[in-house]
Order: sequence, then C-alpha cells, then structure tokens
Amino acid sequence: MTVAIHQPHYLPYPGLLDKLDQADLFIWLDDAAFTRGGWQNRNWIKTHDGRRLLTAPVVHTGRQERLTAARLDYTLPWQNKHRATIEQAYARAPHRDLCSDLLNLLYAPRTWPTLADLNLACSTELARVLDIRTPTIRSSRLRPARAAKTARLVELCREVGATTYLAGDGSRTRYLNTTLFEQAGIAVQWQNYQPPAYPQQHPAQGTLDNLSTLDLIANLGPHSLPALRVARRAPAPAVAA
Repeated sequence: MTVAIHQPHYLPYPGLLDKLDQADLFIWLDDAAFTRGGWQNRNWIKTHDGRRLLTAPVVHTGRQERLTAARLDYTLPWQNKHRATIEQAYARAPHRDLCSDLLNLLYAPRTWPTLADLNLACSTELARVLDIRTPTIRSSRLRPARAAKTARLVELCREVGATTYLAGDGSRTRYLNTTLFEQAGIAVQWQNYQPPAYPQQHPAQGTLDNLSTLDLIANLGPHSLPALRVARRAPAPAVAA
C-alpha cells in the first residue's frame, strides 16, 4: 500500500492534489507545527495584475502551536476579501461555477475552529470537485507522536501498514532520511510532480505555475484531473527496502 503524508494547506496548489491522487491512503499531518511565512495559511491565485497572495490570518499567541490549535483571526474581514478577489479574478473563467460550492463552504458566515479545520475543508472540497477518491486520515487521530521529522513519517507509515511511502519532490534534497524507511522495510517513491499546461485567465500576465488548484479548476473544470495525470512524469521506481 502506497501512503503519502502532507500538511494541510490553504487553497493548496495542484501538486498536493496530485500527491493525493497517487496514494492508496493519504495522511493529513494536521498536528504539525504552524510555521509563519509558509504555505499552511496562504496561496496564490492569478488576477489581472498577476499573482495575488491570499493569506488567512492566524492569531499571534507568542508561542508555536500545532495546526490543530492555531486560531484564525476573525477581527479582520479576510473571508469577504478573499471571496471577492477570487470571484473577480475568475469572473470570465469557463468553469468558475465549479468553484462556487468551495467558496460557499469557506466563506459563508461561519468561523473555523482552527487553521487545520479550514485547510482540510479546502482540500476535501477540491478533491471532490476533481473526483479524487483516495481515503484520508488525520495524523491527530492516530497515536500521539513519539518522534520527529523523518522518524515521525516512518512511525505513521508503520501504523497504517504502508509498504511504500510516496515522497514529495522537495523533500529529496531537504530533510528526508531514506535510510530510516529502508530500516523499517518501507520503500520510497518520489512524486515527480510536473505542473500541467492549460489556458489561463489574464493572458497578458503570461503563464503562471503553482497557483492554487482553484485556478486549474476554474479553467479546465472536469478536465482538471486528466490534465494532472497527463502531465505527471513516469514515477521513479520505488527504492527497495
């Protein structure tokens, strides 16, 4: 069984959904530490001015918190602003209506208990629109962490019975210790994500990669998942344990 693990992001880019699509089981690392300045609470969309960064503000507490404890700042009208910006950016997109349910879910008059809850709602709804049916589980609902970094990933994989770990491309050179997987008898396979090519809105701004998956869906609609799969390079062979 191939297992992938990733922190939930706000309005995630297609690479995360591609990873979800490739896995047999996906673990949301929702008890990871919240890091300011990362992608846990922000992402890009494309507007007539080019890239626009949308950030869901998180309350400053003076201490590092888990995503499951990070609270969103509702003293700021960010929900209304994000919705208006998205609707204006994709007003002429051929499949903008497919994003309506997501916008209604995220930006209705409600508050999300934590950043983890908001981000999981984003990814769940995007996966539904793309028709990705990979089962998922939250790491916070498994055994409490006894390790960190790669050892934590191995710990989670062993708990769910993984035989292969699907690793994101960025971890190849940054932090993943493949030796720990080998010692646990778990093969490592690299995602090898490649951004799909598709017609975008606001062509004067050129083609932009790694925008929110909203951009892909608004422009390609039901053809979004096939486009991800066509663009996907043949995955590297799994590294035998």
